[in-house]
Amino acid sequence: MLVALTGVTAYVFHAVLLSWSSEETRSGIDINLDRGIEETVRDLREARQVQSVNNEVRFTQDQSNYYIYYLYNENDSYPPTFNQSSYDLRKANLSGGISGTFTYGSGLIIITGVLPPPTSDLSISGNIVTTDLSVKRYNETIRSRTQVKPRNL
Repeated sequence: MLVALTGVTAYVFHAVLLSWSSEETRSGIDINLDRGIEETVRDLREARQVQSVNNEVRFTQDQSNYYIYYLYNENDSYPPTFNQSSYDLRKANLSGGISGTFTYGSGLIIITGVLPPPTSDLSISGNIVTTDLSVKRYNETIRSRTQVKPRNL
């Protein structure tokens, strides 16, 4: 009887630990994703000019500083083929205006572990910018889809 009770206790303890670990992972992903989406939305809401090509969003808020949000993986070249398992969402400066250039791999890391397109998407339709990002860590995946209408277009 003692062996059976010990086995059941160990099984329940193991299940609780797995649940706790899973919840901690999801919470970490959620915090990272929320912070990144909030920053992206704040930038794009104030944009005066926006352009999107190949799952990247280019924008300016003041017509003199230009930026790009793009997906980066060190094993891809530019433009990425999106055949890697995960990407970083990065924000970099553009030189030469909205259609200007940047160094692939440069800029601030906004979100890590982003799944590649078509699962994730950075695009524009009309004057609505869509950020649809799925982030995966271990066996946990969280998706955040937001549409932003820049106020200054």
